[in-house]
Amino acid sequence: MLVILRLLFIAFLFFLIIRVARGLFRPRPQSVNNPQEMVQDALTGVFFDKDKAFSITTEGQTIYFISQANRDAWLAQRRTLQ
Repeated sequence: MLVILRLLFIAFLFFLIIRVARGLFRPRPQSVNNPQEMVQDALTGVFFDKDKAFSITTEGQTIYFISQANRDAWLAQRRTLQ
């Protein structure tokens, strides 16, 4: 019985060591002091970093796109609807 308790204790210690080691090597979340502003692509609805956006301003509103191709496709759709 004592052998089983020792094995369980050793297994528990091994489990804790693994959990701590995994926590040390996980990527850290971004700093709260430097949050990146996220915007949504008007064509696909995908959220992405505003610094990487292609944008146009129409009717006083800025519209963001994840790529120049998405911007061009959105403009083409808009032209066909008019």
